[in-house]
Amino acid sequence: MMQGVGDMEVTEEENTLAIQMGHIVTAKALKSGVDAVVPTMPDPEIPVSVGQFRIVPYAMPAAQQPYVVDDPVIQARLTRVYEQEQTGELEEPNSMVVACASSVCTSEQALDEKPRSSSERIVLYVCGGGFVSSDTALLKWHYMRVSQELDQRVFVPRYHVAPAHVFPRAIHDVYTAFMYLVQQGFQAQDITILGISAGANIALAVVELLRIQKEPEPSRIVVVAPCVDLTLSMDSWTRNHDKCVLGYIPEENPHSMPRVYYGDVEPGVDVFAMLRHPLLSPLFGRAHAGPPLQIHSGTCDALADDAVALAQRIPHAELITYPGRNHYTILRGKQQLDAMYAHMRRFIQTPCSE
Repeated sequence: MMQGVGDMEVTEEENTLAIQMGHIVTAKALKSGVDAVVPTMPDPEIPVSVGQFRIVPYAMPAAQQPYVVDDPVIQARLTRVYEQEQTGELEEPNSMVVACASSVCTSEQALDEKPRSSSERIVLYVCGGGFVSSDTALLKWHYMRVSQELDQRVFVPRYHVAPAHVFPRAIHDVYTAFMYLVQQGFQAQDITILGISAGANIALAVVELLRIQKEPEPSRIVVVAPCVDLTLSMDSWTRNHDKCVLGYIPEENPHSMPRVYYGDVEPGVDVFAMLRHPLLSPLFGRAHAGPPLQIHSGTCDALADDAVALAQRIPHAELITYPGRNHYTILRGKQQLDAMYAHMRRFIQTPCSE
């Protein structure tokens, strides 16, 4: 089995230090803004013997339809980013990582963005990073392990982040990646979307937008430590404050995660009401039938109640909790990861009819 940095067990001292550092970063952001505290993410080396990567550009398919949503402010934002990409005026083109574990790489087509067969199943992996830092490099070991465990290739959109690129740019980037893969020949029913933390928010928003646009939806959704309520109203923010790396900045503060992600507030807009829109807070989205959903959450995570509330709202959701795990340790430790991958493998490889 592949060994990665995440397989190393977390000591009590390391967890305590991580919590302290997380709260220091939060305090600095409160005073100086996110630009001053977001570190450059390390790029761990992955031996070729373990797997391969390739970065490929992608663009909005010509057949991708203009967005039509129910809120005029969000409609204007989506229309702006759609038209900018359509006319080639969008800053910084899109790209994604194609990742393939050595056990899956059986041909020269392994790193191509086209399907290797008419029924190839893949994972669209949406990294976390608090909407301000895409952990595409940092989580390289994790999505390579996902490729190995699920025996599937993994496609990782390098979506644009705030504050330089505010809502809804990240959603547009990932939605367009999904549509691009379908254009390349993948079937929507053969795609699983997996989102981590803020990436879970974006992933669920993309599926909601696919529903609104009446486009085919993915076969399944898996979310880990999901951030689905940008009103930050859940009790676990305070209950788990001393147990989790995530620090709390009230949403009314312009340096808070939701406000940085949303960006400048339009005149006359109640931003706190706006943050309840399903494309910003998927918790308040549809409660009816959608793709099967599996939720992973640590009981000591500041976002623990987000996961519980999401599971309660979606009748067909499966909630898996990990006692004592927080936002950092949920992806650390071989025993923890083996359990998580086993749940994912069962969920993704079980036919939907069952």
